[in-house]
Amino acid sequence: MFQPFSPPPSTSFCPVFLLLLFLCLSLISSSLPQPPLSWNSPNDPCYHTVGRPRHCLSEFINAAYGVPVNVNHSLQGNDYDSHITTLTDLNNPHNLTCWMADAGTDTGDWVLTLPLGRRFEITYISFQFCHQKEPLDPISISILKSMDFGRTWRPMQHYSSDCLRNFKLPSQTVAQTRHQETEPLCSDPRPLQKQRGGMVLAFSTLDGRPSSPDFDYSPTLQDWVTATDIRVVFHKVSSEPPGRAPFALSDLQVGGRCKCNGHASRCRRDDTGRAVCVCKHHTAGPDCDVCEDFYFDRPWHRATPTNPNPCVACECNGHSNKCRFSMEVFQQSGRRSGGVCQKCRHHTAGRHCQYCQNGYTRNHKKPLSHRKACQPCQCHPVGAVGGWCNQTSGQCLCRRGVTGLRCNRCAPGYEQGKSPLQPCIRKFTGHADVHFKPECVSYCQPSQVKVKMNLETYCRKNYVLKVQVKGMERSGPWWQFSILVQVVFRTGSHARIRRGSQSLWVPDRDLGCGCPALQVGRTVLLIGADEGEQPWVPEEKRLVADRSTLAPQWQEHWSPKLRAFRGQDKRGRCEKKAQRNPSTPKHIPTFRFMYILKRLIIA
Repeated sequence: MFQPFSPPPSTSFCPVFLLLLFLCLSLISSSLPQPPLSWNSPNDPCYHTVGRPRHCLSEFINAAYGVPVNVNHSLQGNDYDSHITTLTDLNNPHNLTCWMADAGTDTGDWVLTLPLGRRFEITYISFQFCHQKEPLDPISISILKSMDFGRTWRPMQHYSSDCLRNFKLPSQTVAQTRHQETEPLCSDPRPLQKQRGGMVLAFSTLDGRPSSPDFDYSPTLQDWVTATDIRVVFHKVSSEPPGRAPFALSDLQVGGRCKCNGHASRCRRDDTGRAVCVCKHHTAGPDCDVCEDFYFDRPWHRATPTNPNPCVACECNGHSNKCRFSMEVFQQSGRRSGGVCQKCRHHTAGRHCQYCQNGYTRNHKKPLSHRKACQPCQCHPVGAVGGWCNQTSGQCLCRRGVTGLRCNRCAPGYEQGKSPLQPCIRKFTGHADVHFKPECVSYCQPSQVKVKMNLETYCRKNYVLKVQVKGMERSGPWWQFSILVQVVFRTGSHARIRRGSQSLWVPDRDLGCGCPALQVGRTVLLIGADEGEQPWVPEEKRLVADRSTLAPQWQEHWSPKLRAFRGQDKRGRCEKKAQRNPSTPKHIPTFRFMYILKRLIIA
């Protein structure tokens, strides 16, 4: 048991440091009638006068003031004496209020537990004895902390006249390595500091830690000083002589700041009495440890003296008030921006709500942030294929023989027809075929014969897919179709083709001649050769359809036969056919289709 009587020879704390420290303590304790959780500065310390954010600290307080202390004895069970307020009340050296251990208890440890109610960054822990004499040997005291409101405990410091015997630690006051900085040290606390009213033992959380000057940049030390509860244990030592007088304490103080991570200068009590940070820099949470909603363009960081690290709003051009942070996007941007807008309004889309949705085009008369920045495509209901248009220019996808931005007039050499499927037909020039441009007749080579699909023909194709055409957009000499692959019957060397959204690339010249015949909104059976056979494929490997690709409109009665072909393919029938016909190339162009396909016969 610790005995507070008898004087000392040397100290492990700097006298000047303790003098200044306890001068501050006495001023704080004597001037505050209630927990000092308010800030009265006329200027906001978290911002420069010009409005730029800067690193700020919550006020330094005695976090133990007014908080009841629970005292337990290891042999008498929990809550031996709970809710003791004499240790944390207003400390008046002329009128001491002391708590004294039970004189009849000469075995077991005394445990004093102080719940702080929230996370604090602790600077010091001190307790004052009611007597003016130094303690006699043996001494054995431990200071512990909890970071999870008392569920687990971690020692911070041991005091003993025999550290090796009582704690199996060498006696030292300075950590020798950075690893040891967050480990408890053990030392003899004598001589104690003498204050009016009694002897004081004070523990500084950063004293003896070589990295303490870099505290603002050391997450390890920041965790080391963080605590939600403090515990002081007075150990019973086996060599302690019987009949020693019990120890008596008059004051227990915990100096520190609310843990606000450099984003708040105030820590106030809310309606429930809990201390909470008044967060700045668009941060939120009890410790200002997350970003406010919509301020997710960069990851949250603790503020430092060189960088306040404020949370930054997502750039959604005024079309959304909800976003999320994407680390992948942040890395791809060179660690500049990672916000992804969600639920874009006003018919916009994209990471920054900077594009128009399908069926809408940019209204260049309005700024991008205007609610009418996107306007509906003005495509002619007969002359255009679907309601899609280019998001930048507004150009609609016209039917054959139709031209104009809205596809509302016949192209030169065409005249108005009577069919809504062919609103413009070629003017009669004596040519027998009025359905194709002369250059397309030889280019696509349409065939009027029926295409017969059997297992041999199926095995020669590189891919056979059931797809739905969702949209299209021009990209240089190519058209990029957004397709939804619903069923994969055969992939050949296209190992990347999977069910789901894909991009299909078609040369502009081929699409202009109607081969393949793809229309937005239509579900088709896509039959094509390997992209590796095409010398004009885009720079990287992509799924390509060209003039040799077939795209008949899907018929449900095809499904059983194609699934049977797929099953035979998996059992190796296609490889056997290739071995029996070595002269047959693995990939050959498919049969040419007539432009308007009447039907597909699957044998």
